[in-house]
Amino acid sequence: MDQKFNTKDRMNFFGIKPTKSLGQNFLNDISVVQEIVYSANITKEDIVVEVGPGLGVMTDLLADEAGLVIAVEIDKNLIPPLTAVCDMHDNIELINGDILKVNIREIVAQRLAESDGKFKNVKVVANLPYYITTPIIFSFLEDKMPALKSMTFMVQKEVAKRMTAKPGGKDYGALTVTVGYFSVAEINFIVPPHCFIPQPAVDSAVITLKIREIPPFVLENQEYFFKVVRAAFCQRRKMLANSLANAQYLGVSHDDVAECIEKLGKSAGIRGEVLSPEEFGQLSNFLLHKSSF
Repeated sequence: MDQKFNTKDRMNFFGIKPTKSLGQNFLNDISVVQEIVYSANITKEDIVVEVGPGLGVMTDLLADEAGLVIAVEIDKNLIPPLTAVCDMHDNIELINGDILKVNIREIVAQRLAESDGKFKNVKVVANLPYYITTPIIFSFLEDKMPALKSMTFMVQKEVAKRMTAKPGGKDYGALTVTVGYFSVAEINFIVPPHCFIPQPAVDSAVITLKIREIPPFVLENQEYFFKVVRAAFCQRRKMLANSLANAQYLGVSHDDVAECIEKLGKSAGIRGEVLSPEEFGQLSNFLLHKSSF
């Protein structure tokens, strides 16, 4: 059956209407769903965590390829169509909950242990609503999920551009630096609005983050590094020295910050977007030694 009708049929059969407050846009093009699954490079050795499975269209295809699919859906109204998909497979675990509140790390660790080596990798696949994209990505990156190898997301095109931006541009920011520290990001393809029900106002993009086994640079304190990065981009129009000095939780003075920036061979009057992730790492290490905390 053509996916355009399949999606609508599922919505009509189960009486589903997209919930605007949850940012729901259901894919109605089977070729896009297939391409997402292909981009995620799923094998039977993989546990796949699917965030926001919706009507279960992609869940169905993921279950064909993966060893185990753990689908986490916050909307209780979508549990009936998802249960119908689960009934067609024996390798889907459905959780009705908020991905930011569910202890997915513990669940995944338990499933890895129970598999006796059958499952070797963890991969995340999700069609993420715009309003919660960054918190979900940060959560997966910073929570150190065991055996995490990659994450393939559908996001707004502008978010994908931010994740893959180069220093110096308007798209470069805290998200870029954080993603770049933990992973290598690559945009797979662009998805136009007509592929969704309802149609969003802008293009979307599918992006894959391949998790680094070894960090690209050495940090003396990872938590402090991320505080520096977030402070640097809190007010983009401000000079970097002012932004960092005003962030009381860093415990450094304006003179301290200026001195550390100059140790990088940069002018104290620069803005945060000109520093590469590696230079932010160096700056964080310098500032840590000046910090009063």
